[in-house]
Amino acid sequence: MDVTAHALESALAQIAPHTRPAGAGDVVAGAQPSVVVEPETEEQVAAVLRYANDAGLAVIPRGGGSQLTLGAPPQRADIILSLARMNQIIEHAPHDLTVTAQAGLPLATLQSALGAAQQWLALDPPLTEGATLGGLISTNATGARRLRYGGVRDQIIGVRVALADGTIARGGGKVVKNVAGYDLPKLYTGALGTLGVILSANFRLYPLLPYGATALLEADDLPSLGAVVQRILARPLTPSALDLFSPDAPGAPYLLAVRFESGVHASVEGQAQAVCGAQVAEGAQPRSTLSGADEARFWSVRAARWSIPLAAQADPSAASATIKVSLPLTAVAGWLVELERARLAGDLAARWQAHAGHGILMARLAAAPEMLIERIEALRQVAIAQRGSLVITNLPPALAGKLDPWGPVAALAVMRRLKQRFDPNGILNPGRFVGGI
Repeated sequence: MDVTAHALESALAQIAPHTRPAGAGDVVAGAQPSVVVEPETEEQVAAVLRYANDAGLAVIPRGGGSQLTLGAPPQRADIILSLARMNQIIEHAPHDLTVTAQAGLPLATLQSALGAAQQWLALDPPLTEGATLGGLISTNATGARRLRYGGVRDQIIGVRVALADGTIARGGGKVVKNVAGYDLPKLYTGALGTLGVILSANFRLYPLLPYGATALLEADDLPSLGAVVQRILARPLTPSALDLFSPDAPGAPYLLAVRFESGVHASVEGQAQAVCGAQVAEGAQPRSTLSGADEARFWSVRAARWSIPLAAQADPSAASATIKVSLPLTAVAGWLVELERARLAGDLAARWQAHAGHGILMARLAAAPEMLIERIEALRQVAIAQRGSLVITNLPPALAGKLDPWGPVAALAVMRRLKQRFDPNGILNPGRFVGGI
């Protein structure tokens, strides 16, 4: 069904009053949508989807917009469906350690509210403050403390979604029944909005622990720190984070940060001292142990590194990309050695952080466009050979057609069947997910 931008805006405004023409700031991976609609209720979301499904119009769900670069460019982009106005905490049950909140609520806002009860949602992805709960679920965003608390799939216990035809479905905890036998909370985690629009979610919570300490160790070579990581994992220690960092400057050492949290002050002190001891730290040098404001500042500064341009980007011909790599724990150091070999060769700039305790790595790369493509493809093959994967989370639109952001996926046939079941007309984020789903 052909419809002009003005007619589409008028039709959607009758469903959700907060509707406007899309502008340059609403472009998604080079695709310009026609209209932005901001529903205030679940019923409005469902009605917008029903209208789009009947008209064959492509819908791009959006939360805070912090991860719109993830995935391939959409095949079509007619409507941006923003959840920005659905941003309330629906229910917080402190004694049950659960919270239910709308999908458009920023994670930072939720954490602030939960902090008043000395609780938190145990997710710490290095994203902007505008990142929303729906976006975190859809992209399965993760952070350093996943080592102790798990990821989104471990925290989410219930979900409400609007399907492509406008049906509102519920699944998981605190609901009457699931939908079609599927575990909806896990199904929608990491689905990139291709199976429905998340309306709200129910999460488990954790107490905020009063004591923390981070032990820092450094070495001039990665294998030494990789061996330290393996020793720590083999000992009766309970780190919340176990992260390796790229050098801060040319010639600087590699850094390992081991974070501990507890309700007992002696526990974090003792574990930090054990990490810095000779038996664990063989091959690496202890730098310091941080606590209190110093520890908080360290992790805040490390998160802010992702917003700092790489040196290679000073060259106007250079292109930049961000990748997420998942590997078995024993393969992390070896893959990083390959990345560092490319960086030290001088044709690739790189900044990276490896969650060495759970095998997920993030890296920001910059190089001449053709060299960037070559390096990413080579690093992907190294990851695949080690039974891992490499996903490109941010790529310039000019290179979008030259690199598959997702790489090979063994379960693609199953995922296609799920897409056909939940979105048979293909209106939700068309073409952005694996295999062009």
